[in-house]
Amino acid sequence: MSALVANYQALCDSAAPSDCAAVVKADGYGLGLLQVSQTLAAQGCECFFVSEVYEGLLLRELLPHAEIFVLSGITQATAVRCIEARLTPVVGNRKQVEIWRELAGARHPVAVKVDTGMTRLGFRWDEVRPSEFSGLEVNLLMTHLACADTPAHPLNEKQVERFDRVLQAFPRIRTSIGNSAGTLNGSATRGDLCRCGIGIFGGNPLTVGENPFRPVAYLEGQVLQVTTLTKGGSIGYGASFHASRNLKVATLGIGYANGLPRALSNLGQAAWGKETSPLVGRVSMNLTTIAVNEQSVIEIGDWIQLIGDVIQIDEVARLSDTIAYEILTRIRAPRVYY
Repeated sequence: MSALVANYQALCDSAAPSDCAAVVKADGYGLGLLQVSQTLAAQGCECFFVSEVYEGLLLRELLPHAEIFVLSGITQATAVRCIEARLTPVVGNRKQVEIWRELAGARHPVAVKVDTGMTRLGFRWDEVRPSEFSGLEVNLLMTHLACADTPAHPLNEKQVERFDRVLQAFPRIRTSIGNSAGTLNGSATRGDLCRCGIGIFGGNPLTVGENPFRPVAYLEGQVLQVTTLTKGGSIGYGASFHASRNLKVATLGIGYANGLPRALSNLGQAAWGKETSPLVGRVSMNLTTIAVNEQSVIEIGDWIQLIGDVIQIDEVARLSDTIAYEILTRIRAPRVYY
């Protein structure tokens, strides 16, 4: 949790003088919505973004005074829940605006999403008009950058230019542009309120350069058995690994059912202290095998790192042909908070 706080504070420093909100959707990026939100709130975070209304309802019970935005918008049913729990929905089409106008009017604030190039949710940047929101209390105008993780991508500048053109019709309104990557890329890609997610949780928001953030999540598997694989022998489903010499092998009680990607089979690494060991054979549902140093004193019951400070999450994601976001949100294992 100290790493979580340090990462949040680093993003707040980068965002200044803009404010920094925490994005805690997908159960706090797989690390526990309530646990991480409570810790961040204790450090002064006053604004949170979730994806679904049910997440906002859970968070409201924990944080009665926080500002909570719901990114996925509303339906007729969920709008009522937003009003009851004082959640601020992010609306992105005329149907949602009409629902909110009918049920909330100007009594409850609403945020407006503008699509400047992501092409998922939001009013088209060249079609949105202030008159569409008459009778509503719009307290945030936001957009989302499609390529913020690649600072030099030309779409970033194009999206900012489009958003600036929209802002000319919405004077004196609070804005939000940057995610973690946008926060790091400079003032033009931030807005008044940055929405930081992956950086808080220890992933590298950028596709280039060293990760400036501390690892937060450590995924470990316990040694269930230590055995010897003789030269020429195979291991695991499909006999995908054959030993070129006698090998000392440890079987760990962790697999793809716990969120360790099967794609790491014969590619990934594990760590015991600073000693690293390759994954050999296929990652199974609840079991994974590693080849350990013949002189190693690894024993049954030891805990082996699959993600952490030695086996970094962005490298795990790269080897799995995915991103750190997916790795974190797919983890299914007992959590211990320090």
